[in-house]
Amino acid sequence: MNKNSCRYTPVSFQNCCFDLDNSYNYKHTVDTAIHKERKLTMFRLIKNEFSKLKVPVILTVAFLTIAAIILSCTLYQNYSLDYDLEAWEVGSELLNFLFPLFVAVPICWLMYYERKNNFLLYTMPRVGKAKYLTAKWIAAAVSAFVILFIPYFLSAFFALYIKQPIVPMIRGTEASPFSHIYLDMFANAPLLYAFLLSLWKSMIGVIIMSLGFVLSLYIKNIFVILTGPFIYDILENFFLSILAMPEYRLITSYEPTAVASQSITSLSPFAGPALLLAVIAVLWIVFAKVRNKTVYEV
Repeated sequence: MNKNSCRYTPVSFQNCCFDLDNSYNYKHTVDTAIHKERKLTMFRLIKNEFSKLKVPVILTVAFLTIAAIILSCTLYQNYSLDYDLEAWEVGSELLNFLFPLFVAVPICWLMYYERKNNFLLYTMPRVGKAKYLTAKWIAAAVSAFVILFIPYFLSAFFALYIKQPIVPMIRGTEASPFSHIYLDMFANAPLLYAFLLSLWKSMIGVIIMSLGFVLSLYIKNIFVILTGPFIYDILENFFLSILAMPEYRLITSYEPTAVASQSITSLSPFAGPALLLAVIAVLWIVFAKVRNKTVYEV
């Protein structure tokens, strides 16, 4: 046997460190590439969901924007008002009443039909269930937000700067002074008030759309899915009014002028949305955990 073949060849400490460093860099590069690919996959999924909802959402936004602008610039003429933004409030009353339908009907139909024609089953080999449903909800949430924000804010802009200015009514000495929630902002920074309120209404719209979204995951009745959020709004309004708690209704949070400004409390903006979120959570628990219903049904 050759003695040289059994001779120990020392490995330098620098070479070991170099190999370990290369191994770490390679693993870090691979992890980074996987993370980027996952982000790109989610982005593609969301983009694909937007493309499915594009037509009904655009049509709804266009219709509501035109209707809200016309109503805000015409209906106020039959009222005695003090501020231009009051014309926006008068013109938005119909939209305030029907907003659950406007965020549910153009959006929540999609999941119903994908479950009905078993399209969801074809997505299983390509993408995880949780990732696919998350992408669908994100696209639906953004769509619901846009459906409400654009009509509200643009109609407020028209009411403030396009239509004829309102001449304040002359109040008698015995008349009560004008009162309004956040009166200082309403009177002195009306566009900011309209922007913030439109933002808040759009966020509530996302929540009530989520109720329809959860219903679409487990229910096979399209009528219940599309009208469920509106029916909830009506029933919640009815029962809280009977219980003498109108300041905690969802519509009060959505439109603060639904009750007298003196009745608004610090909990009024959050009580309605919190109750709605609780109802959504209970429905999910009942369907998914108690009744063991699955979204991906064969």
